[in-house]
Amino acid sequence: MPRILADVLLVSPNDYIRPVSIELGDDGNIARIHEGHQPPDGVPVIFDGGGEVYATAGFIDIHTHGARGFDLSYATLEAVEAHAEAKLAEGVTTFLPTTWTASAEHKVRMARAVAEYRKNPRFARAPFLHVEGPYINPSQAGAQDPRYMRRPDVDEIRRLHEVCPVGLISLAIELDGALPFLAEMRKMGIVTSAAHSAASYADFQAAREMGLAHLTHYCNQMSALHHRNVGLVGAALLDDGVMIEVICDGIHLCPDMIRLIFKHRSCDRLMLITDSIAAAHLGDGRYPLHDGEIIVKDGAARIPAGNLAGSIVTFDEALRLVSKLTAIPLNELSKTCAANQARSLRLKDRGRIQQGLLADVTLLTPGLEVVATYVGGEQRFSA
Repeated sequence: MPRILADVLLVSPNDYIRPVSIELGDDGNIARIHEGHQPPDGVPVIFDGGGEVYATAGFIDIHTHGARGFDLSYATLEAVEAHAEAKLAEGVTTFLPTTWTASAEHKVRMARAVAEYRKNPRFARAPFLHVEGPYINPSQAGAQDPRYMRRPDVDEIRRLHEVCPVGLISLAIELDGALPFLAEMRKMGIVTSAAHSAASYADFQAAREMGLAHLTHYCNQMSALHHRNVGLVGAALLDDGVMIEVICDGIHLCPDMIRLIFKHRSCDRLMLITDSIAAAHLGDGRYPLHDGEIIVKDGAARIPAGNLAGSIVTFDEALRLVSKLTAIPLNELSKTCAANQARSLRLKDRGRIQQGLLADVTLLTPGLEVVATYVGGEQRFSA
């Protein structure tokens, strides 16, 4: 039976914020959007926003390794489920479980764990695997393990793809064999992103010709802006088409850099990510990472050597920080939370509040705190 999210404030890209009631259909899609404060008669109201609660498309986190003490590197169904459930509390309805640099056999085990979860996705949806590493530059390793870094391997991705659909690959585009690898990934329909890379701007241009589409965790572990070679940081400022993934925790990008990015790049090309690790949702402390350790102190996660090791920011925290720093209208910022991710990954059934699309809806207070998260019209989180 259809149900109603009544008197909520619709937040959708290229549309004005206004009171509506959202009718959720039996098929898990949005059946209809009713204008105004008054919901239609005859349809049960399951939530009343009182004209104050924002309704946005469910957030899409395309780069996230773990949360609540679990990480994809554990390669278990339990780990993926815990991660997926934690994402709901952040307003995330779709996420891409993201690998670490590891052996080929370990990568397959991680893919199998995600494939097992996809058989019964009880929490957030996981349409694809995000493969970060092992095709990265040791000089830009960050917290990734140099022992397992290697050149791009199309056959390895084909094997992973057979186990679990691969939607996104983050790699160093200057590595030997990277250009033909990028071209092959484009043929396979897999999005590629430059990451942990010392690439020159010329390398970037060549990679774009082969299909490179994203820049992973912009500014972090990539060639910096220099007046004689603008590197990957400068590439994002010159190329109006590349998609830019940003970790907005105030640590990976300082507040002034966040302002700079959002001032000079359109929200049409920016995507919030968390790059979250097992320590997300847990706070300061010491946590395992593969056969090593991550130390979280004052909101920053680092390996013992001092390198940043992902983040503990939640998706809704990132949105609140960007909103505070930039004062960009929420309907415009909503592009960076779901619409752009869905468009880039060709997920045409989500990313907006629109009749006929999936009833994946995140409800937010005026202060952008998550009130409830709906997946396919089913409430799967409530604050």
